[in-house]
Amino acid sequence: MKIKGFLLHTGLTVTVIISVILTTIILTNPATFQRDSKTTTSPGENDATASNKTLSDIYAPVQVILNQDRQQYQLDSSKVSLVNKLRTEIRKWKVSDTVTKTALRNEEEYVAFLEQKNAVVLNYSDHLTIKLFNKTFSKTIKKYHDDKYNRILIPLKQKKVMYLLNDQAKTIYKLELRNENIRKTAKIAENNKSNRLQVEYYLLDGYLTMFYLNTVQVPHYTYLINKANASSFVTQLLDSNGGNSITTKMQKDKIIYSDGADNRMTVEDPTNRIKYANYSNSDYNNSVIERQSFNDHLKRSFTKLNIIGTSLDDVHYSEFNQVNGTVIYRSYVAGFPIINENNYGAFKIQTLSSGGLKYDFSLLSLQVPVPSGGKSVTLPPTVTVYQNLINAGYSANKLKNIQIGYSWRKNEASSLVIDLVPTYFVNYNGKWTEYNKLLNSTSNSGN
Repeated sequence: MKIKGFLLHTGLTVTVIISVILTTIILTNPATFQRDSKTTTSPGENDATASNKTLSDIYAPVQVILNQDRQQYQLDSSKVSLVNKLRTEIRKWKVSDTVTKTALRNEEEYVAFLEQKNAVVLNYSDHLTIKLFNKTFSKTIKKYHDDKYNRILIPLKQKKVMYLLNDQAKTIYKLELRNENIRKTAKIAENNKSNRLQVEYYLLDGYLTMFYLNTVQVPHYTYLINKANASSFVTQLLDSNGGNSITTKMQKDKIIYSDGADNRMTVEDPTNRIKYANYSNSDYNNSVIERQSFNDHLKRSFTKLNIIGTSLDDVHYSEFNQVNGTVIYRSYVAGFPIINENNYGAFKIQTLSSGGLKYDFSLLSLQVPVPSGGKSVTLPPTVTVYQNLINAGYSANKLKNIQIGYSWRKNEASSLVIDLVPTYFVNYNGKWTEYNKLLNSTSNSGN
């Protein structure tokens, strides 16, 4: 056993060294390798890398569902992004000015439409506006700009039409098309190389949630990580004009930077977490904030996300907290989000009533995947997860969502890499928590 453990440790160390060498080659000679237009930086502690991601990248869908006959399958491919392929195809289509809005009578009627036979559904993690649909897919829909949607449905047997769906309002927007290529869309979705996970929609406390009907095999990933230099964010966020005097205060396990303009940035040393606050913003006042539409809120947060200056590879819009005005963006791996309490792979941008802003993100980001021997984790059907939570004493009324995601965990063999371990996450009473942590909790107070 000791020899086996030594060999595993040695093998991983050699793999990491090779990955570092390859990354260095990429940096010194970018023509040698190309990685789907992504920017890589050398491992260790580096300056923040400015993002080149567009609004349409960040507000793209995160999942592809194929309705085949009377069953639904989430499609997953480790070789190609099906979302990007379908988005590229949809951007070619011409949409007429005619948009028909229909509010369905009840949840059953809405779900029946969503689960119709022979269709492709592109899912978002939360609602966004039709105006952002125009931006993301290069369309010019002139009506219902501020209306919300969270799914795109493309019938594969019905030509010249597609639909935008809104779970909250049980509303459907019918878009008439002129030059769509349904055959090509079907070919992309029905690619035999894609992994298929059978799913069905369930209602959790008024929220439509996707349940996996069978046990699920989800890949385990190991990634080389990059740690940005905190000083680059001090320059970017606190002293963009170069005229303010920055003060530094050391506290236990944290460093606090501040200037004379109500800006403060805290770097937490053990977790590599950054919290930035600008409590007053001269560009905005209370009346402007009160008039801000949901669409303006999302666009402004995207602008601020790019200003932060960190890598946004595989980062997508995840959710909006209407109570505190926070937009959350997360890193996604093969359609599954990375979720954790220290915001690894996530960015939270909150607009304050004063017009100020709060940012919450991490110095750490994913760099390049390291071969992990094709390991995978077997997860139970979602209904089993749900029933186990109820049996453990958790309230069904506080279960808002259950979904598969990746937990960011330290690798025991090397500090240069991390493990992304698939597991179920539960949105309980408005907070995302790992399923096993809920079950293993010794105190269920407030359930």
